[in-house]
Amino acid sequence: MSLIPSYTPILPQWRGNTSSNDMNENFEEILYDLNTIFSEASNIVVDINELESRIRHDVESISSRIYAVSGMISTYEQADTAYKLFYESFYLPDQITYPINLVDTDKCVVNNEFGIATLPVNNSFSKTYTVDITSGNTIVAPDLTVEVMPLDETGSLKIEETSATRAFDGQDSTVWERKARYSRDSTRTYCRCLLAVTLPSMSNPYVNKIHIKPYPEGSEDIQMITYDTLVAQDVVLPSFPVDGENNSPSIAYCFNNIQPTKFKFYLRQRNNKLEDDYKTFVYGAREIGIEEAEYNSSGKVGFKFTVPDYETGLIDKIMLLKTDPDYDNITYKVSLYTSESEFNLDLPTWTSSNSPITGTNPLILSIPMSTLWAMIQITQAEGDTRSPILRSLSISYTTTA
Repeated sequence: MSLIPSYTPILPQWRGNTSSNDMNENFEEILYDLNTIFSEASNIVVDINELESRIRHDVESISSRIYAVSGMISTYEQADTAYKLFYESFYLPDQITYPINLVDTDKCVVNNEFGIATLPVNNSFSKTYTVDITSGNTIVAPDLTVEVMPLDETGSLKIEETSATRAFDGQDSTVWERKARYSRDSTRTYCRCLLAVTLPSMSNPYVNKIHIKPYPEGSEDIQMITYDTLVAQDVVLPSFPVDGENNSPSIAYCFNNIQPTKFKFYLRQRNNKLEDDYKTFVYGAREIGIEEAEYNSSGKVGFKFTVPDYETGLIDKIMLLKTDPDYDNITYKVSLYTSESEFNLDLPTWTSSNSPITGTNPLILSIPMSTLWAMIQITQAEGDTRSPILRSLSISYTTTA
């Protein structure tokens, strides 16, 4: 459709007869153009309203999370300041670096959307959409079936919802949004729904990775994820936490191959806002990825930590080193380096095969320095198809002044 009229009038002949057929045809073309313009304008209004709703709820979610983080910062500032801290959680991976001779296929995948590092990926296959190789557009599988069922929305005055298929189209710009609206003085404190997706039939039935980008992010609870197979139903997703994910950020799950036919996502929203004079609970998903990924058996991710400019001293002791999950020198191996050349040549000062660094067993540096390098190697267990997930590295240290 276009907002540009296509009408070209049929003009009467100079000093000739006027044709009623020509006049009728003119009016029909004018009417067609008006209907086309009104239809397109209506679609634009719907798009604008959806965008406005999305932006408003995203901003509200971000504001809540900033408030929560500010409280954490205040708590940290009031805590014991005897030790200083280097911390990397992969959301802002500006401290990530690699040895100059490390090839790309040996570098871990750092994903700042989910705040994780995983094994290098050889290939991945989405189970819900394909990508057109000429246009780059995503195409949702035609036999993908998505259903939304209320679990606890009793008493709602109305439900407003965009297409749930949007959650599986590989596009962050499209959002599945479900609004449960109540009278403004309702005592309702939460809503729950079930999102069920039946996968299309395919020659490769395996899945070993799911990621979810909740909407609004950081305010929705993912209470449970289950899947059905040809022989079992309602199997809880491997690695999903027993207590669920409250106020979930964007999150990824990696697990060994399963052969699901259907997934069920149990969602809860405990936050509400007054919207259009209704008490409104908003939940949904920006994107849910269901895929099989093929990984290298190992990968490395490096770090470069430099003492901030406002610090006057140099690093003289490493008091504590922790990773999430905890390093074990099997799946997660850690090395520390005191110079860039040692980092590039893999000549560590300390490795996770040595005694753990603790407050009672610190690592004393022979020469105080302003910069410290670290490397973590992630290794896939023999027989596994999943990638281990690394979430963070933290190093507590003291300085000479």
